[in-house]
Amino acid sequence: KAFLQVVACTANNLIVLSIGLVISFPTILLGALYTNPQETLTLDDEQASWFASISLLFQPIGSIFVGLIMEPLGRKRSMILLNIPFLIGWTMIVFAESAGLLFAAGAILGFGVGCTEAPAITYIGEVCEPKYRGALSAFAVMWFQLGYLCVYGLGSVLSWRYIAAVCVGVQVLTALSVAMIPETPLWLISKGRIQSAEKALCWLRGWTKPESVKEELNRLIEYHRTILIPRKISLKERIKYFFRPEMRQPLSIVIWYMFFVYATGLQTVRPYFMHIFSELNVVDMGAHQLTVLMAVLGLAGTILCTLTVRHSGKRTLSLLSVGGCGLCTLGLSLVGFLVLPYSWSVPLLLLFSLFTGLGLAPLPWMLQSEMYPFYGKCMAIGIASALSYLMGFCAIKSFLALEKILQLSGVFLLFTSLSVFAGIYLAVRLPETEGKTFGEIQSRFN
Repeated sequence: KAFLQVVACTANNLIVLSIGLVISFPTILLGALYTNPQETLTLDDEQASWFASISLLFQPIGSIFVGLIMEPLGRKRSMILLNIPFLIGWTMIVFAESAGLLFAAGAILGFGVGCTEAPAITYIGEVCEPKYRGALSAFAVMWFQLGYLCVYGLGSVLSWRYIAAVCVGVQVLTALSVAMIPETPLWLISKGRIQSAEKALCWLRGWTKPESVKEELNRLIEYHRTILIPRKISLKERIKYFFRPEMRQPLSIVIWYMFFVYATGLQTVRPYFMHIFSELNVVDMGAHQLTVLMAVLGLAGTILCTLTVRHSGKRTLSLLSVGGCGLCTLGLSLVGFLVLPYSWSVPLLLLFSLFTGLGLAPLPWMLQSEMYPFYGKCMAIGIASALSYLMGFCAIKSFLALEKILQLSGVFLLFTSLSVFAGIYLAVRLPETEGKTFGEIQSRFN
């Protein structure tokens, strides 16, 4: 029964893989353009900070755009179409001969990433049974981490242009895979296509007979009726729905969680790994090897999250992840202040990646897939994602300037203090959603 849900989510997760490829690529490109004397294309500090962050600046545009088209087009068709900006962006990088073309490609890829998150998250939430939803949502973020691992691994053997060419092939495979999975039953029900919803549900529950999914189909129909918004209402009335407690409260929690992803540090410093390794005097291994090992530990953390989330719950994993990241950044700060020896840098960086993968990386995705009511889910995911990308842009773009003011040790100490705040907020505000139906989760906010 679970097998075809895994199959559908795996096809969907190729899109998540694409996000990881885009986010991790600046680490390889910036490292190559700074250190390889054979490169004819180079970037100065200002250009480097722009390329590291420009995709985040354009991701909110994609988030808002997909929030507008996903309801009329559906999740599946939206996911197929969003491969187009990825194909264009990666192809531009393959043939880039100027910084301007790299910036344009980064902007297009950022738009593509912004278009990706909402349909990918929504699809998982709407095709999975509640008992599998948490694990399969975490499974999705494993592909996000796998994108990091692929780019960092390829970066040790291929040039950045060849890596971009590989990414073009990934997008073609993604479009073909998504074309073979069904639309979500809940979206089909929302369009009055009950028979198609029944057929999709039969496919997702193991090619079973209609009688076997009748009870679940009726529950979905009833759920849709309880959250149905009349189609012919004014824009003012539609906006009012966003201020209902069942929408306002989970959206607030998710936005704060997105802030903590950057405030705890790893996602903020990821494009500057090579620079940070140099500042921390990492000499025990090559920089490319360390990035690969950090990606492996991040993936291991997400696998651990996938295996334990059904039993431990999301609150426990969130607090463990934030606490672990805070201790790691405190240790890295002490290394910078010369309180701890430089030999501690590598273990602390690896643990930093592990703890981020354990909770901060996968859990916002999981919460986005299940906390919002259906009537505003697409736009809520778009808003939260857009704000997340803007926060990421500000954090990554300002990192080098902040380092000049506080020094690297001071920046890590700032991350530690923000991790303490994150732990307090999540302990007080984050409800447990693991194993609960959509109705049970949303009744918590009514």
